[in-house]
Amino acid sequence: MNRRESILPGRGHVLAAFLATLALALVACNGANPSASPAPSATTAPSASPAPTATQQAAGSPAFTNEPLTIHVLEDPIEFTTVPVGSLTGCGKTSCHGDQLIGRSRMLDAATRKEIGTFLVDCFLVDPGQNLYHCPANTITLTGRGQIVFTETLLFRKATREEWARWAPWPIIGGTGEFLGATGDVDSPADSTWSYGDFVITITR
Repeated sequence: MNRRESILPGRGHVLAAFLATLALALVACNGANPSASPAPSATTAPSASPAPTATQQAAGSPAFTNEPLTIHVLEDPIEFTTVPVGSLTGCGKTSCHGDQLIGRSRMLDAATRKEIGTFLVDCFLVDPGQNLYHCPANTITLTGRGQIVFTETLLFRKATREEWARWAPWPIIGGTGEFLGATGDVDSPADSTWSYGDFVITITR
């Protein structure tokens, strides 16, 4: 017998047996691989993002100071016009309920008397007997700074301090620019000797 023929079949069986054993070992190892990622569970919920901190919530918000801001200005009237709306009702008097007063003034710094802005009013006569007017949105514009809007009810005549105090101070209801979102009030000093509007604006934010 040729030695080559008698040896090759034997080595072929050994090699086949070895390969079969190796394949089984590989299958077993793959089944127990600890590093394999587990399949996602149907009940596993995604983790929620943490809630923003107070510092993060405040980021980008305007920083308002808690200190009140006081501005003292004086009114120097330029042009005022009375519109006799009340006469349309057949009032027949010089002053009628509903008459309108529209005006424009310069605003002066109370200390220097320099012009620093303007003052616009649009008022309605609500009590002719007292000469009482209501001005829903008076607007003070301070040049380069912004606007301050306040509601005013006042007697358009010489009034005692007690009469004045019935209506003042007047609430600030809005603003623009530096005064955007402003709150506070507008009043007049008790000892004022100015002939027209003498306004102390107090902004508390």
